[in-house]
Amino acid sequence: MLKLIPVLSIAETLFGGLIFAIGLYFLLRAARVANFWAAVLSGAIPFLLYIVYSTQHWAGGDVLAIHFAVFLANAGLLGVFGSMKQKQQSMHWGPKIIIGFFIFLVISNAILLSIAGRGLPQGLTSFFLPNPDNQRVHTAFPGVMPHDRNKSYQPHLEQLQQQQALGWQLKLQGVDDLNPGTSKRIAARILDENGNAVTQAEVTLNFWRMANSRDDKIYALEEQAEGEYGADVVLPDSGRWIAEVLVKQGDKRYRKQESLFIGDE
Repeated sequence: MLKLIPVLSIAETLFGGLIFAIGLYFLLRAARVANFWAAVLSGAIPFLLYIVYSTQHWAGGDVLAIHFAVFLANAGLLGVFGSMKQKQQSMHWGPKIIIGFFIFLVISNAILLSIAGRGLPQGLTSFFLPNPDNQRVHTAFPGVMPHDRNKSYQPHLEQLQQQQALGWQLKLQGVDDLNPGTSKRIAARILDENGNAVTQAEVTLNFWRMANSRDDKIYALEEQAEGEYGADVVLPDSGRWIAEVLVKQGDKRYRKQESLFIGDE
């Protein structure tokens, strides 16, 4: 299906929707629409527009529920505000505190959702989080893990130790130029501890979609030169992805991951 709506961040849909709702309310009031219906429409229309957006860029039921709650609460506040203005009443300090607390919740939730979906900005990540190997740190929410998967943690540590003993070097080329829906040649250059090419290996490239696991892609890379393996890759949508390269050569195993954002971040 052709996606005509660009990908937006949660902060853009949430705050953009609120700005649109407030503007719509005052526009309806200027058109002499009753205060009640102006408030109802200012909550319903932005939410319906977000539902249309979700049909092309599904972010999850929790995100949909947050948008519904925020737009509904905003409509209620606008309705109360308009009613008090009609009666020429001043607002008590109690409701002012409640409104301020609501604004604080909206801002904090938007920040947390943005971090969960996209991760911390790389500048903050490198400043606050330890990274002795100077690699890109994944801070976005990777999704849930079945309970039984916890049993694989010890073998994972053993695999990391074996991988460090190998001393291999792997560089993934072409991922920075990926665009959604466009074929791109991706290459993996693999060298051993002595700088020699790792040949005749079985190399797999996995792409994990942070927002929707149904978009995950798996590619088998063919050796096109000594130590260089490649394949044509097409990713279906923009957003946060994890690229994972798995290398098998006899009884040797090597694994590398890196985070990337496809489209305009």
